[in-house]
Amino acid sequence: MRKSDIFLLVLIILIYIVVLSGIVQTASVEGVSMYPVFQNGDLTFYSSPHNISVGNIVIYKSPTFNTYVIHRVIKVNLLYGQKYYVTQGVDKITNPQPDNRIGLEPPNGIPQTQVVGKVVEINGFIISIPYLGYISILFSSL
Repeated sequence: MRKSDIFLLVLIILIYIVVLSGIVQTASVEGVSMYPVFQNGDLTFYSSPHNISVGNIVIYKSPTFNTYVIHRVIKVNLLYGQKYYVTQGVDKITNPQPDNRIGLEPPNGIPQTQVVGKVVEINGFIISIPYLGYISILFSSL
């Protein structure tokens, strides 16, 4: 075996251990609103939604469309002691306005209690695996 094969095998084993241990979970990306950060069919990893700030990418369930959304936090509102996150996709062509202006989230943003997770970043690098999310997308559409 080559060194690159061994590295890849160790990486896959580590990913399985981390996912199966419950430290992080996976999410499949559908759509182009987060291009170039994510592409359609990417598999990304997320953890519990702690210490969210502007610039973080979060996953929430849209109360309007009852679908999961993966977008970047662009503003944090504090109302009555609770945080609300205004989000927006990074692709300015498909997402020219924040999600609260297009109806994906309430006008004040998504309440902290409705955020499912925060996308895992290591030193500012977002972890995702291209095309692997298509497997999950395929099975969820059946």
